[in-house]
Amino acid sequence: MKIIKTLAVQLCTGVNIATILMLWFCCLATYVNPSDYPRLSLLPLVFPLFLIVDVAFIVFWVIFKISRVWLPLVGLAACLNFVRAYCPVNPSFLQAADTTASLRVITYNTRSFGGSAARDEAGNNSVANFIYFSEADIICLQESSGGGANLSTVREKMEEMGYQCFEQKGNVLFSRLPILDADSLSFPTRSNGGFFAHLQYGCDTILLINNHFESNHLTEIIKDGYRDAIEKNALGAHHREVRDTLRKELGPMINLLCEAAPLRAAQADTIHKMVEDWLPRPVIVCGDFNDTPVSYALRLLTSHLQSAFTQSGNGVGFTFHDRGFPVRIDHILYSGDHWRSRQTKVEKTISASDHFPISTKLVRK
Repeated sequence: MKIIKTLAVQLCTGVNIATILMLWFCCLATYVNPSDYPRLSLLPLVFPLFLIVDVAFIVFWVIFKISRVWLPLVGLAACLNFVRAYCPVNPSFLQAADTTASLRVITYNTRSFGGSAARDEAGNNSVANFIYFSEADIICLQESSGGGANLSTVREKMEEMGYQCFEQKGNVLFSRLPILDADSLSFPTRSNGGFFAHLQYGCDTILLINNHFESNHLTEIIKDGYRDAIEKNALGAHHREVRDTLRKELGPMINLLCEAAPLRAAQADTIHKMVEDWLPRPVIVCGDFNDTPVSYALRLLTSHLQSAFTQSGNGVGFTFHDRGFPVRIDHILYSGDHWRSRQTKVEKTISASDHFPISTKLVRK
């Protein structure tokens, strides 16, 4: 009996070590440019899986062999910044109201203002209403042309409310701060894009970047195939059948992910250079990054900027809620020398789009 117990402990130790190594490899992969190794850029997508397993091992060792609990803890400690980026915990007492001058910022991929389903019988659009009543100082939208609301009508309404506006290929800025100038971003893309604007902020000038990084262009057919494959796996289908199904259904999705990753990397490199050139002046970068918090793009951009959700959000904060694909791919980044973030949250009260808005309060230091 003692031999069996010893073997079981050794086996679990080996599995825990393997889990930790994979967790670390996921983090290290964010330092590799996807342009060089596109498939390696997919490794961080399974970061949450290995994170969950490692956390489960903490509980396991506490129950069955407390002397080994240090193993998963060391695994987490070595990549704590990535763990915090993916699932931050910020106690409520740190989110207390601050009377210092602040900016409320929102970014939202509206998916064409939610389409016709977002209109009520009177013709009012729920996405547009959310924007009207947001009371934000800076609102950055993506995918906001056509669909459930007339952008020209929304723009007129916002201008009546005191906002200045700029629009470029469906990416929109509504700002209570004066817009000094704005122009499109010049980076490689197949369909998405972005723009930069300079905003007057007291005696300072903010560089604001609203981007929509390259989409993965996953069709509904490919998504449905992925969901079916996962559901068959969850139902405990025969191992070989599961393997064949996953290979067949996930292959096209993996290929599309590998095609888009190098383009997003080049876009992130472009913005990174713009931010470096503008600092130490104030910077805000937000939008739909189509990348998770553990990715090349976020690791690169947060080398100079702070993530609002990491600093004052809680939990995983999924912003993309299409069935089977829950991820946080919408982000607000800012220069930490000028602000600290407060009350960052994913606005789940509106679900007209396949994205939730994300908002934060940037308090001036």
